[in-house]
Amino acid sequence: MHQKQHNNNSEVIDNLIPMGKVVNAFGIKGWVKIKTSTHEHDSLSNYKKLYVSVNNANKKWVLHSVEQSFVQNEIFHAKLDGISDRDGAMLLKGAIVAVPRNEFPKPDDDEYYWVDLIGLQVCNSKEEYLGTVDSLMETGANSVLVIKDGETQRLIPFVAQYILDVNLEKKQITVYWELDY
Repeated sequence: MHQKQHNNNSEVIDNLIPMGKVVNAFGIKGWVKIKTSTHEHDSLSNYKKLYVSVNNANKKWVLHSVEQSFVQNEIFHAKLDGISDRDGAMLLKGAIVAVPRNEFPKPDDDEYYWVDLIGLQVCNSKEEYLGTVDSLMETGANSVLVIKDGETQRLIPFVAQYILDVNLEKKQITVYWELDY
């Protein structure tokens, strides 16, 4: 007879979006430094709880409450519950930090989360298929869609001049862009 171990604090979650990575411990009281993968370095301050990977290969996540936090030198510093000393914080080094997608604040009209755009099909106004959104990059002036179709890669600025429509339900972006650009 096998007994299944169950830990209420360890969960397997499908809709978690990685938001950063623990890069180091901070101080001796269990604080961690998190390098965010978001545009705003304080984006994690919007969340009272964070999921931290304990074994990312098995998608095991532990939910931690954020007791205190601050941003310094573009690094998010957090004191997580259950982590009380430097040794505990060092055990999290390299761990991915995530939040559920459904907890993201609702974006304003004509604003989108990058994670929602990745994988969308891109067509031009003539309904010619250009590829799918592989990633986005920030140029300083604006974001740029990285669109791939096999070996072909296209970079299209994510600005109103080129983006005619984003339809999340149809998983499609319509752009003002020609195949031979």
